[in-house]
Amino acid sequence: MPLGPSSSQVRVGAVQTLAPGVTYQKFTQGEPSDVWSVWLKNPVNSGWLVGNRLYADQLAAELTQKGFPARVDTFDAPATSDTPAGTVGYTVRVGQFDTSRRTDAQELLDQLTQAGYSGRVTYTAEDGEPSSGPWEVRVVKIAPDAAVKVQAVNGRELRSAQTVREMAKLNNALVALNGAEYDISTGPDFSGFDGDPEGLYMKDNAILSEANNGRTALLLEGAGARARIAEVTSKIQVTAPNGDLRSIDGINRVPGRNFGCGGVGGDIRKDDQAPTLAPWRNTLCVDDNEVVVFRPEWGDTTPSPGNGVTDSTEVVMNGNWVVQEIRSPAGGTIPPGGRVMQGIGDGATWLQEHAVVGAAFKPGAGVVDSTGRSVTSPTLSAVAGGGPALLRDGHTLINTAANGMTNFQGRPNLSVVQRHPRTLAGITSAGELLLVTVDGRQAGVSVGATWHEAAGIMQWLGAEDAVGLGSGGDSTLIINNTLYNRPTDTWGATHTEREVGSTVAVIAQ
Repeated sequence: MPLGPSSSQVRVGAVQTLAPGVTYQKFTQGEPSDVWSVWLKNPVNSGWLVGNRLYADQLAAELTQKGFPARVDTFDAPATSDTPAGTVGYTVRVGQFDTSRRTDAQELLDQLTQAGYSGRVTYTAEDGEPSSGPWEVRVVKIAPDAAVKVQAVNGRELRSAQTVREMAKLNNALVALNGAEYDISTGPDFSGFDGDPEGLYMKDNAILSEANNGRTALLLEGAGARARIAEVTSKIQVTAPNGDLRSIDGINRVPGRNFGCGGVGGDIRKDDQAPTLAPWRNTLCVDDNEVVVFRPEWGDTTPSPGNGVTDSTEVVMNGNWVVQEIRSPAGGTIPPGGRVMQGIGDGATWLQEHAVVGAAFKPGAGVVDSTGRSVTSPTLSAVAGGGPALLRDGHTLINTAANGMTNFQGRPNLSVVQRHPRTLAGITSAGELLLVTVDGRQAGVSVGATWHEAAGIMQWLGAEDAVGLGSGGDSTLIINNTLYNRPTDTWGATHTEREVGSTVAVIAQ
């Protein structure tokens, strides 16, 4: 297990002081013991998992008969605090090559491709089964009295992503890490633009992205390292000039497309058309009847409604929410310092019936934790990280269901079971904030962590509460404009700084 059970097994790097009260340190542990293999796609649905063991055995027998000795591996998910243990599925694999022989595995994949099969080269450490590593863990520790401000920040505008390095430079950050998962523009299952943080994003107590209600958030509260971790829900509404009330479905996103779900009502999972109020990680929910607010942080123009929407209306307002213009169909400029409400379906009808040029709407918004207590403050900066929670009061608490990290059978999904690069945050009993990256997807260097291993890492580092901020190729650590870790998209790939939606930034005061 990474960083344990004996500290003597860990190679401890020198402490680097970045600023008074802010330090950096690297920890390494373990030696390689896993192998390269070829993971076959399921010929039935082109997925990576086979749900039926009998079919997996049949596919393995077919491959073996054709001269490709195959085996079936089982993906078992351990229990989490809100999800039972169980089998996620089965994989069919061919070949076993030690750490130095990735090219041999690639040659085998080429032969399988010529034989009509699809697959990819993978390193078995990814599976989440017991591994001896190695691991590289990088830790930034911020004392509660450090003369810094820790906050969530974005790039030039929310409708487009930027690298962590670019966001660090834009915000004069001493340290910056990827802050949350986010939407991307590729394909019909996404929102159509880059950068939308998946879940709650706040800056200086302004909600810039609504919560996927119930997901775990890192709440950064002003100067120093003051922070807390909680499951959060946002409630946003407007009062029309005549006193009628309307819930706002989203902030700074395309109406009708709620990535990550967990909305206020009317959401339907696009993949199976199931109504839901719960969050579902990396899943698109759709709703034909919404009102969304755009702020200047989004960009200078609102998007035109897509996906066949024909009934759309926009209400253009100044910074005091006084109506300046009513546009239909939607799509146009956002006035400097102003707001635009865009409605589709019955949302468009409501705006048409209630907007009056020269009259003002009255906004109202709040964020509460799972106890119903408000978490807002004048300087609140929040990151609804990739989740899940990892520790609470020093004990392991991994709430995968609350963060939408289950399959439709209620078992933890592959993002929980497998090892990936991770970005983590934790708070010690002394009030120190820990910002941590665990590199992964690098055979012989660092294999990443499962969420259970990530919880163990944060516990070993002294955190009382901890949460995951993001995973995979997003995981990036920038210090003084220098890349400190090895962000990697896939096993065997070169290091690439991926564009992301937001960052956690440590800014000297």
